Amino acid sequence: MKGFVFSFEFGGFRADQYKIYNDNLDLIIEINQQRINYEEESHKISIEEWDVFWKVVDEIDAWRWGKDYFNQYVLDGTQWELVIDRKGKRRRRIFGSNDYPPNFKLLLDSINKLAKTNIIYDGDDIYDGDE
Repeated sequence: MKGFVFSFEFGGFRADQYKIYNDNLDLIIEINQQRINYEEESHKISIEEWDVFWKVVDEIDAWRWGKDYFNQYVLDGTQWELVIDRKGKRRRRIFGSNDYPPNFKLLLDSINKLAKTNIIYDGDDIYDGDE
């Protein structure tokens, strides 16, 4: 399962900033904690784990999400970007600022599981990480 691209950035001005991306099968996680403390780690991700992740991407049909999601009524808040590219699918770059596509929580849950992170967002399906 070579030749795919996954990149996800998520964060805001007064919040932790995450950059999560693949390097072949490895997953690189960069966390800038409120612009004070920077961490970087990587995880070996099995082909099976990647398959589970891509299955979620397919099930929520992220390939058909719009190019951007923007809430003009929130000035700071949270920005995010998703880049996905897989053989047989077209490359997608999707950007959001305080707005999210349908099923975004399912994508975020899948990313959190893959990256062993606990990213929480303020979308329609608000949750506090205790679920």
